Amino acid sequence: MTSASGDYTRNLWLVPGPQDSVHPLCLFLDAEHYLRDMDCLPILSKLMTTGQIPAMTLAFVAHVSSEDRQRDYLCDPRYTEYLAEEVVPWVRARTNVRETGNLICGLSLSGLAAAHLTFQYPGLFAQALCQSGSFWWLAQQDPDLPLNHTRFWLSVGDQETETEVTHPPSGLYQEISQIEGVEWAAARFQDQGATVMYQQYKGGHAIAPWRAELTPALTWLLSSEPVDNGVHSQEIS
Repeated sequence: MTSASGDYTRNLWLVPGPQDSVHPLCLFLDAEHYLRDMDCLPILSKLMTTGQIPAMTLAFVAHVSSEDRQRDYLCDPRYTEYLAEEVVPWVRARTNVRETGNLICGLSLSGLAAAHLTFQYPGLFAQALCQSGSFWWLAQQDPDLPLNHTRFWLSVGDQETETEVTHPPSGLYQEISQIEGVEWAAARFQDQGATVMYQQYKGGHAIAPWRAELTPALTWLLSSEPVDNGVHSQEIS
């Protein structure tokens, strides 16, 4: 899918939901990681088939390259606009997804981008899954954040303690640890009105624990049970 400006050409995988009823969209960034590395489709299919989560349209947007990934996912306003104003309408034109109250998912840098989208387009996404989100970058900017009533699942591994890290290919510098960044985000998002599930899992910055938490994360995010605003935590068995 190429943007109207011609700035972006991204592969997009679409798994349509039911055509006979309006339903949520679940938009995944970092499609390569979720589809290829995590093999998330069997998990999502089982959750929907068993009624643990509602039927949804699934859309996966590729990151293309490491260079594109670092540029796009660091809260780039043009890429954020591309997702919200071109990708989502493209999906809506081909499916029966609703206009608001959808779910967005990302990991590492794309977890940061997923959260950023909820702040820039309030209402479009009501839930966000941010797995080991790179919130250290946002904490280093220390921005003023608007009100946000999204339900967030923010996770991080208990081994993600590295500080003063330089990330290729651009030399992106990380001063604080992943844990510190996610804890900063949990507190700041809650201050702005969000509901946050903060989950620290055993392990590092890796596909296996992210895959393992998909079921509890998605069932909590999409639950119809009301949850008070604030920061919550729970054990994952």
